[in-house]
Amino acid sequence: MLDKMRKIIEDNNLIEQGDRIIVAISGGPDSVCLLHALYQIREEYNLELYGAHLNHNFRGIEAQIDAQYVSNLCDDLNILCFIKSMDVPQYAKENGLSPEEAGRILRYDFFEEVAERVGATKIAVAHNENDQAETVLMRLLRGTGLQGLTAIHINRGKIIRPLLNIDRNSIEEYCEIHKLSPRIDKTNLESIYKRNKIRLELIPYLEENYNPNIKDNLVKTAEILKDDFDFIEEKAREVYKELVNLQRDDSLILPLQSIKELHPALQSRVIRLSAEQLLGRQEVLEYKHVQNVLELIERGATGKKIVLPLGLVAKISYENLCFSTGEEDNKLFHYELPLEDTFYMEELKGSFTVRVVDRGEVKEISRDKYHKCFDYDQVKSILNVRNRREGDRFYPLGLTGSKKLKDFFIDYKIDRNERDRIPLVCDGDEIMWIVGLRISEKYKITDKTTRILEIIFRND
Repeated sequence: MLDKMRKIIEDNNLIEQGDRIIVAISGGPDSVCLLHALYQIREEYNLELYGAHLNHNFRGIEAQIDAQYVSNLCDDLNILCFIKSMDVPQYAKENGLSPEEAGRILRYDFFEEVAERVGATKIAVAHNENDQAETVLMRLLRGTGLQGLTAIHINRGKIIRPLLNIDRNSIEEYCEIHKLSPRIDKTNLESIYKRNKIRLELIPYLEENYNPNIKDNLVKTAEILKDDFDFIEEKAREVYKELVNLQRDDSLILPLQSIKELHPALQSRVIRLSAEQLLGRQEVLEYKHVQNVLELIERGATGKKIVLPLGLVAKISYENLCFSTGEEDNKLFHYELPLEDTFYMEELKGSFTVRVVDRGEVKEISRDKYHKCFDYDQVKSILNVRNRREGDRFYPLGLTGSKKLKDFFIDYKIDRNERDRIPLVCDGDEIMWIVGLRISEKYKITDKTTRILEIIFRND
């Protein structure tokens, strides 16, 4: 088995000289075998190994015994071990996730946390060939796409799976030879979960009645489909980069019509990539979630939104599909703008530069939407910047009368949740400039203007 693992590592470039590796250890045969086997080859690769065990709090005292076993095993091998307990059932309930999905998310978050703490370059997990076959079959029965059928990948980012092409019998035999006495989760021997039923009932039935090599064939199928998936995924990432036209840490915007024109295979991937970009993790959205977003796109009604896993929100805003995370921040702001100075605003992550000059110093009036000039002789009060207030009106440049600010935003197709973020430069209560959109007719430069107020807004 050790030779098989070495070959897997070499064929897939899973480990490099001097790697620091976090080994995920549940205490079961697979992870115990993985830790011990990596320990055997540590000098060949000059490895630094660390153990990581998460107690999911599903199994009471049994889970605590598992944690103690892992601690003792790492002590015997002189390996530093990190153990953490988390309320996975509560997390699943709060985020609308299945217990299995919640456990997976929190496990990998914990592994990343430990990796960052010790400066690890890899995170080794103990999925094996049987896991791969079971996963392909389970996803096929549940209904899935090409990505789902590629099942478990041998490496992805920091994650490596050195045992993925090794069968469970070889792993258990390794544990017996080395007298490792791993912990056995008794629930794995009962047909109470779908995966257990596939492992204990369906695969043996298929082996006996249809194909004795069913596990090997399922694994080969996943490998073949992964090549096709990788090609389409590369194309999808190229398309995604072209489509994203506004991106912040907590939101991104995609043009609705451009998404509608994509091939369905690319549509679903662009949606998944959007979730991955904002949440920082892959495989957040299931098939049903992607379909919900596609239905939202098809309806195309402004203001309609759906809530996805982990607080991700998809929303239609006029011609755009918007993804965002976290709460909307609609805090009020109001600041005086100093003359002949630059004023930074944390709320906008940007700054205003204000100066007054004689008309003769300005050779050309800027047409930049964030660089505007005004007739300073018309300014009657204190210059300030604020966001909108109830009842605001505005005299748009080129019009003879005033317009409700709300109607102006509607005409410009500014989403309701974005309106509070747009700064208004004002003369007292009078709106001079809706930053980035339009200045007021009352403050435009004319032949009678003697002094010019120049205001520039810059984002970080």
